[in-house]
Amino acid sequence: METLGKRIFNLRKQKQLSREALGKRIGVSKTSIKNWEDDENTPKHEYLDKLSYVFNRSIDYLVDGKADSPVVELPSNIVAIGRPSEYAPVKIEYLDIKASCGSGYANEDFPTAHSEYLSVEFLRDNDLPIDGKGVIVMHSCNDSMGYTIPNASLIIVNTNNREFDNFVNNKIYVFSVDGEMICKRAIKNLDGTVLLISDNPDKQTYPDQIVTRDTFGHFDLFGRVHWVSNKV
Repeated sequence: METLGKRIFNLRKQKQLSREALGKRIGVSKTSIKNWEDDENTPKHEYLDKLSYVFNRSIDYLVDGKADSPVVELPSNIVAIGRPSEYAPVKIEYLDIKASCGSGYANEDFPTAHSEYLSVEFLRDNDLPIDGKGVIVMHSCNDSMGYTIPNASLIIVNTNNREFDNFVNNKIYVFSVDGEMICKRAIKNLDGTVLLISDNPDKQTYPDQIVTRDTFGHFDLFGRVHWVSNKV
């Protein structure tokens, strides 16, 4: 009976990769690859995900060998964010706008610069609608969110559910305030108000702000940040 280790071994050979080369591509030692192939231990999910990407096979196939649906092959000029999938990638608008992790960034308009492609698995894993509707790719700037969203990060924003009652506690949102885009973390208070804070501890430069149902319209919620390109 073919095991997980045997499938990893066979796929590695098909890709003409040494254990060391495969290990470098997914961030483990060649000893770890050998142990997996010898079925001495099992890769964690994060490494199964990376193996799936390298081998262009589904995780289901790697684990049990029974559900290897063909993975969609993309044209050479298209790169999808997320691991390969049996489903076609979803086209997402990449807006040439910036949300300031600071005092605000003025965007003259919201032009579509080009498109990005996200895999269905990526959308599912990040709690985003799998049809991609309302999902926007954009950039951050400045440093009010500290290490959470470093300057010039690529961020993916869900622009659905933009009502006051849809705030999810302790999540990061993008707002449009007086024509400027800002990123803030939303903390729901017991009195029904929402506290907008920066993750940067410099409160003198980045003071907290209180939002009530009455003042919510002034902030014009743009969407919730679900993914940051260079998480630390």
